Amino acid sequence: MSNPNHALAYRPEIDGMRAIAVVSVMIYHLKISIGDTTLLKGGFLGVDLFFVLSGFLITQILIREFNTAGSISIRQFYWRRAKRILPPLLAVMLVSLPAAWIILLPSELERFSLSLLSALAFISNAFWFFELSEYGAQSGLLQPFLHTWSLAIEEQYYIVFPPLLILLMRRWSLRSALWVMVAAALISLVASEVLTEVHSSLSFYSPTSRAWELLAGSILAALTLLNPTALLGGVLQRVVPALSLVVFFACLFTFDLAKLAHPGVLTLPVILATCGLIWFMKPGDPVTEALAARPVVYIGKLSYSLYLWHFPVFAFGRLTTLGSPTVSDMALWVLLTFVLSVASYYLVEKPFRFNVAPKRFALALCAALLPIVGGTALVATGNLTQTGRIQALAELYGQNEMDNTVLAKASWGPLDRLTPHEEIGPWNAKRASEYEKHALWFTDDSSRKVLIIGDSHSKDMFNALTSNRDLFPRMEFARFNLHRKSLDTDLELLLASPNFQAADVIMIAPRYYREYRAAAETFLRALKPSGKDIILVGPGAEFDAGGAQPLFDWYLQMGGEEADLLALNAWAPKFEEPTPKEREKDLRQIAQDAQVVFYSRRALVCQDDTVTKSCTIVTPDGLKTMYDSNHWTLEGAKLFGQRAAEAGWFSTELTKLNPNQ
Repeated sequence: MSNPNHALAYRPEIDGMRAIAVVSVMIYHLKISIGDTTLLKGGFLGVDLFFVLSGFLITQILIREFNTAGSISIRQFYWRRAKRILPPLLAVMLVSLPAAWIILLPSELERFSLSLLSALAFISNAFWFFELSEYGAQSGLLQPFLHTWSLAIEEQYYIVFPPLLILLMRRWSLRSALWVMVAAALISLVASEVLTEVHSSLSFYSPTSRAWELLAGSILAALTLLNPTALLGGVLQRVVPALSLVVFFACLFTFDLAKLAHPGVLTLPVILATCGLIWFMKPGDPVTEALAARPVVYIGKLSYSLYLWHFPVFAFGRLTTLGSPTVSDMALWVLLTFVLSVASYYLVEKPFRFNVAPKRFALALCAALLPIVGGTALVATGNLTQTGRIQALAELYGQNEMDNTVLAKASWGPLDRLTPHEEIGPWNAKRASEYEKHALWFTDDSSRKVLIIGDSHSKDMFNALTSNRDLFPRMEFARFNLHRKSLDTDLELLLASPNFQAADVIMIAPRYYREYRAAAETFLRALKPSGKDIILVGPGAEFDAGGAQPLFDWYLQMGGEEADLLALNAWAPKFEEPTPKEREKDLRQIAQDAQVVFYSRRALVCQDDTVTKSCTIVTPDGLKTMYDSNHWTLEGAKLFGQRAAEAGWFSTELTKLNPNQ
């Protein structure tokens, strides 16, 4: 290990660790497919390594300053942070602004502009938690500034930590401060474990759940100054660096964010491995020499710029790539990321960090903020007119809406209009509305009352049936939202609702996920004792064109003005996901065994019994029927509702089993 008495002396192997972290994160965000998985599926852990390094280096600086000067200048600390963080961040924003104006759809541009402001305020972790928590939110991989959530976590930590450290070191010793840090880290670790179990997404973006990772670095920094030779030498000195590197890489290749309780106790191996590398590496050992190699160190020096640039480049790349990105697409993104990062490092990061006077820095800061804030204001007020690509797309789409976010919002309109005192939309789509829980929607005592239950797919079914009321005479429809992650609680609310009490028929129409058998059985077990007629609706057809665009948009943009939209329906079966079709067979059998009626939702979209198989992605009027891979537009819902009537839905006695319907 480097001489502990010169704790701030440059350690090239630390830059080597940064290189591992940033390359891991970049590979993770590329999503390179290997069979049924992706390369380096645990690459997100590079951010955790960054947190430990940040806590270690910053705390060393603060403690050394206190020991030397007897105090810590908060003003100077934040000045150094501003010089380190802001210039490269603003450079990326300024370059991204015109790219966003050219590439992003109106709703995407509005979200992008808000993301810039949240990044500048260092609250983007909160912004993205709420933004991506909306039902049907656009993929995080398509959000150019999603990655700034980690910068927000760091800066929130540094708003709280330095003043507390000053207070502790003024009143007590560094050793006492160390014990407070250890206690705080343990509390944060326990909190992260609990919060991850309760709400994994909230925990991922929460500074409370991440504080222990930064504190691990801070604790290590305090230890290096209190007892720098502890544990050094002997077997540990020789074994720990190599073992730590093995543990870290094992986690990178095996951890899966979708299946991992992260952050939490399961993240400990990564944090301990990072601490082991920092503490035990010394010049001459193989791991240190490998991490201190010149090419690795150079990437480490670029790591902040690489981190800032890679996500916007990858996001804009995906948004402008039709279909699945190819290896050459990804290679181009990586090359562009490195080119921009090198330019940013030498032209912005280094000069502003070391050579720019405060007055020039302030002037440059204001000059950079002006177009960012001004552009955001123009977007917010609707005064920014997009031309170029967006205008060309608008002409290409003609009567179709090109912005699927607009179509998604419109699909919630029929439910929203029923609730004058409550807004219904994607933001609260994972829970039943107050109107659904407490109001009676049915008004005609002589009507056949059908309550449609499920998630957003039940919303589509409600739209399909209510937009064709004339085809279902003497019938009324209501809807109740249930979410698969709170199914038992939601079913209790359903059974107590006025609509359930008044309904004659309960139509089960959710989207069916991996646990579809258990979900269907849970529905039936809860509903059959009511004695009401029950209809189990099968899965809907789902389509995947391989990229960021839904099938309709991919086909239209690929074909341009020559695209024959109506021909897409004959092509569509090639892009249909097989899983819903397979699950329909099981659900049909479950319905038969339970002696309830089964309706095929997929048959409303796809026709298999014709000479030429087809799936309706385009209405006869040339309008898109789906705004993503599986949800129906209002036009699509109206068409599929007409087909439900033609198929004889509700025309037979519902209390009789009709498995062939």
